[in-house]
Amino acid sequence: MSQGESRIHLIARTIFEKYVHLFPSPYPDIPLNANMLKEALRDAGLEVEEDEVPNFMAGTELKLAGMVPLNWNNYGTIAILLFHNQPGEDPVNVSYTTIKKLVKALPNFSDDADPDPDTLDSIIYTWISLIEEDPVFGDEDAWD
Repeated sequence: MSQGESRIHLIARTIFEKYVHLFPSPYPDIPLNANMLKEALRDAGLEVEEDEVPNFMAGTELKLAGMVPLNWNNYGTIAILLFHNQPGEDPVNVSYTTIKKLVKALPNFSDDADPDPDTLDSIIYTWISLIEEDPVFGDEDAWD
């Protein structure tokens, strides 16, 4: 683990421990904001250059995504994890069955419910948005 990764891990762990009451979150994305990051950095005695903050925030969000309990409501966070953990998977052509399998394989996913198609679509659309800013869909693009 590089020094940058260890700093991100420390900050993510600090935020998770301090705000454990927010997890699992009922919202699509991890509830992380600049104040949480600033407090965690201060508590850890770390400083981040202003131009490094966006990348540090994104890295912290990704690290938190891998450690907080997740459920189907967290489709935004799930999409981020799939984007990073499944680079060879094409979300435009992925089936609902495959999405369910990939999500249930996440080590911190703990929802036994069966998701509805809207939830699966939300995961897929969010995942696509992370790959392309302006995805193009044709008539032949559909999900099973």
